[in-house]
Amino acid sequence: MAVELIKLIPSLLWFLSVATLFGLFYRPIRDELLPNLTGFKAGGVELSFVRESIDAAIELAEKSPQWKVNVSSEDKERALRRAKKHLAIFRDAQILWVDDHPENNLNERRMFRQLKTDVDTAKSTDEALSILQTGNYDLVISDMSRGKDTTAGLEFVEQLRQKKTTPVIFYVGVFDPAKGVPAKAFGITNRPDELLHLSLDTLERKKS
Repeated sequence: MAVELIKLIPSLLWFLSVATLFGLFYRPIRDELLPNLTGFKAGGVELSFVRESIDAAIELAEKSPQWKVNVSSEDKERALRRAKKHLAIFRDAQILWVDDHPENNLNERRMFRQLKTDVDTAKSTDEALSILQTGNYDLVISDMSRGKDTTAGLEFVEQLRQKKTTPVIFYVGVFDPAKGVPAKAFGITNRPDELLHLSLDTLERKKS
């Protein structure tokens, strides 16, 4: 009996090692690897990853009383259904995300990447304009305030329009609908579900 147990030790150690590694890297595997495997494209599995990302984005946004974000379950499901219906529109689209605090929109960027959209980032107007000179992007998502400059986003759009017509969506924290959409921008929102709708609107026009 002891000999048989000794023979099992390598197999047990291998199993424990695999289980430990899976536990350590479960989230990266779930968020980055699985959505890119062809075997997980059917049956709405991709959308389940998107759902987790948009849930996390909404939860974070709703925690800030200053942002005043409140997304109903119906609104979230409507955005997800539309995304599922138009997966081909998102696939291989190119988005440049301009924000001096990219950690604030990690969930939103993950959401797009899980829809097979390529997302690059820039932290400043100069960096964004430099990237846009050499890249062919379908959409730019930008913040409005950077540091003490509360109009950095508007100035970025003004400079961008001197060279390119790439549509710009402002994704902000504090949003006053009464002010409307800034000139030369396609839209503005602080809601993850509306960001999904606006992005799909621009991409549909681009690819139509």
